[in-house]
Amino acid sequence: WGQAVPVVALHIRAREEGEDNDDWPTAGSPDAQSLAHLASCMTRAITHELGDIPAWDVFIAATTEAAKTAAARVLQEKAPGLRQVLLLPRVELNRHSGAGIVDAMAEALLISRADVFFRLVVGTAGFSTFAYLSNALRHQTAWASSLPPLRAAGYVPNYVITDQCRKHSCFKAPPRVRMATIGWHGPRTTHRSCGDIAKKIEGDRASLNDCSDLQALESASDEL
Repeated sequence: WGQAVPVVALHIRAREEGEDNDDWPTAGSPDAQSLAHLASCMTRAITHELGDIPAWDVFIAATTEAAKTAAARVLQEKAPGLRQVLLLPRVELNRHSGAGIVDAMAEALLISRADVFFRLVVGTAGFSTFAYLSNALRHQTAWASSLPPLRAAGYVPNYVITDQCRKHSCFKAPPRVRMATIGWHGPRTTHRSCGDIAKKIEGDRASLNDCSDLQALESASDEL
């Protein structure tokens, strides 16, 4: 892992029936346009972060097999320099089971050792709790003491692929955690005679889902 060539990581949050869709993915797999944007964004961001490297590997984690398979296929076809796609075998996608929890943590730990981290929530610019866990684990390195050191200290560069923010599709993103807000309980809980205190303190809830903290990686070929 990462000794011969850099490893970049991709996490795709796709819609699962019956699962917690707090970030509201809209489909079980990215569509053709999103996958094309993914390949373009990944190629340009790797050059931006790592320079003109001859080869790299990608580790893919996703909440559905369809999303994982589609992303692997498109990257192998359209991402120059990609040497191999790395996947955990026989991953248990039911995160409510013991095996599913273990597999999710294993994926997060591997992502925390990547050189660049890409995330895609299908159909939205939404956040991903899993992605933020992976970022946090970047600083919990005791478990990896026997491995080669990270190429760079601090948070891994984060990128988001989305068509929901302005005219671009590839954005550099902060690694910070979106904390829970009491405003999510709604006005029945937070509204009192003096008004909605939570709204006054935290601002409008919609601001948590906007694109203001994303920085476009501009390119003439950004729109495919």
